[in-house]
Amino acid sequence: MVLANCRAQFTAADFDFVARVLARKGVRHISMVELLSDPECRDEMLDNLSVSHALFSGEGRLEVSQQLYFYVVARTVLRRQGIEDRELADYIGALLTKFSETQKLHSPHDKLPHQFSYIADMLDSLATASTAESFLIRAHIGNYALFLSGMFHAWVERRQQRGAPDFSFYEDIGRTSFRRAAQDKIAYQLDLAQVYHQLADVFRHARLALNELAQKVWNPDTEPPLAM
Repeated sequence: MVLANCRAQFTAADFDFVARVLARKGVRHISMVELLSDPECRDEMLDNLSVSHALFSGEGRLEVSQQLYFYVVARTVLRRQGIEDRELADYIGALLTKFSETQKLHSPHDKLPHQFSYIADMLDSLATASTAESFLIRAHIGNYALFLSGMFHAWVERRQQRGAPDFSFYEDIGRTSFRRAAQDKIAYQLDLAQVYHQLADVFRHARLALNELAQKVWNPDTEPPLAM
């Protein structure tokens, strides 16, 4: 499932890229040891606008990990919406990484047989789900609602004109799902309770941040994979 763990998965190539970008901009030399061993130093360097500008321009896109790329671009657009929490950016970066695989987009967990394309089907499945499955499905509904309404803004608008749910539906169902997931003991065991609470509180602003991101990194008219 989606965990706030992008920063825990950065590679040596990621740190080398960051150091090279900052060195060109006149930032003091940052050693690999500092970036690897000092989380505060690492986070400060990743917030430097030179890093996000380089990634948004396409530089380094093929040499850095998905975790670095999605963390930095998510962090950048979230801050423009007034969302400063790095843990939240880490989670949304992980969400974008995970949902870049079509199979992960439609499945709450690798070990569950469920494959969903409709939020209504996810809600219906809660009636027969176990306690653990209910937690996974609720978390997935929140993630799915945020991803679709955030990264596929134009698609939602086109479908809305034909009577499909509008953005208020995604925001309401996303907030509710994250709040319910946050109350589950499994969320506390996975250190996700606080992240889910925050996502419930700032869902609309997070969605708007992803709308901006979609405009910057791909064709905004793109439809989600296997959309029904």
